Amino acid sequence: MTVDSIAVAVVNHNTCGYLRRCLASVLEEEPAEAIVVDTASTDGSAEMVRREFPGVSLYAVSNRGYGAGANVALTAAQAEYVLVLNADTRLQRGALAALVDYLAEHPQVAVVGPRVVSEAGAVEHTGRRFQTPLELLLQESGLHMLVDARRRHRSPQRVDWVLGAALALRRDAVLSVGGFDESYFLYGEEVDRCLRLRQAGWETHYAPVATVFHVGGASTSQRRPEVAAQYVRSTILLYRRHRGRWETGLARIVLALALAARLIRDSIRLLIRRREAQRQDLVERIEAWRRGLGAVRRA
Repeated sequence: MTVDSIAVAVVNHNTCGYLRRCLASVLEEEPAEAIVVDTASTDGSAEMVRREFPGVSLYAVSNRGYGAGANVALTAAQAEYVLVLNADTRLQRGALAALVDYLAEHPQVAVVGPRVVSEAGAVEHTGRRFQTPLELLLQESGLHMLVDARRRHRSPQRVDWVLGAALALRRDAVLSVGGFDESYFLYGEEVDRCLRLRQAGWETHYAPVATVFHVGGASTSQRRPEVAAQYVRSTILLYRRHRGRWETGLARIVLALALAARLIRDSIRLLIRRREAQRQDLVERIEAWRRGLGAVRRA
C-alpha cells in the first residue's frame, strides 16, 4: 500500500518548536494530507505554519480541548486513515507506509497505536487495559512500572486502548461512533473512544510496526496545576460513564490519597530545599496537587 490513503493531523497548543520538527518529519513521509489544528496558541505556532509550511492545511480554533481539536481534523480529512499526533512527536522513516499496510491487512481494526519511543530511547508502554480502581492505584503509586514491564508488548496484538500521543485511525469507524467525546477536555478521551468502538464491534491494536518518537509533556508541563485538575475531572468522568457507582467512589479515594501524599511529600521537600529553581518547581507542584484535590471534591 502507498501513503496516498492516510492523512496526518497534528493537534497543537503552544509548542511551536516541537511542531516545526514534527511537521518536517511528517512531510518527508509524503502523506495524502497534512493538517494542523492549532488550539488558540499564543506562541506564534499558527503563524509559523502559514509561513514555513504553506502546503499544510491549518485550522486555528478556540481551545475546547484535545478531543475537540482531533474532531476538527477528522472532519476535515478526506483520506481513509488519519494518523493523529501530538506536536511533540516525530515520525521515523517508513512509519506511515507501515501503518497503512497494517490497517489494510486488519479490516476489523479501527485504532492502531504504533511503537512510541522517548527521546532517551526508552520504549513507552502505550498498549493498556481498561482501568479498574486497582489499576488506578498501581498507576498513582508508581507500582505500575513493575506490572508494565511484565505486560510490555513486543509484537502486534489486540489491546483495550492505546495512549493518544500517536493514533492511526480508520476515519469512518471513529466517526461512526461520534469521534472523540469533547466533554473530556484533556485525558480520558482515548479510553472512552476505544470503549465505544469495542461496543460497536471494532478492535484496537498495539502494533510496533512503525516508530514514533515522543518528547512528552511539552504542552501540559506549561500549565501543571490546571492539567492536574483536568486529569482528575476526566478520570472521574470516565468512571461515571463506564463503571459502577462503587468503583467511581473507589477511584475518588485513590486519587485523593495519591494527591494528598504528593502534597505532603513536596511540602516537606520545600522546607529543606535552598536552590531557587528547585523551590519554584516545588511550589508549582504543590499548587497542582492542591488543585487536583479540589477537583476530587467538586467533580
